[in-house]
Amino acid sequence: MTTVSLTANETAALKVCLNYDTRAEQHSDNYSNGGHAEFKAELGWNDKQVAALIGSLEAKGLGYGDDNEGNGHIFWLSDLGVDTIFDILEAA
Repeated sequence: MTTVSLTANETAALKVCLNYDTRAEQHSDNYSNGGHAEFKAELGWNDKQVAALIGSLEAKGLGYGDDNEGNGHIFWLSDLGVDTIFDILEAA
């Protein structure tokens, strides 16, 4: 079990990044990401607030932001990010 402390908004953002129902499936595909627009829609936030959220998630080692995809800003979960959100989901 991971020991990363998350706010409710950080937890919501990590959930947006999930594409599978199980930890194993999520790790096997390595397609774990969310975009600024998705985070804004989920949280009702503006670009600056979402950028700060992504910075916080990066500082905790839960993933990294990437804007070189040609699709705008994307946040990709790290293995720690995947494990952290599934620890939360499985404990609920």
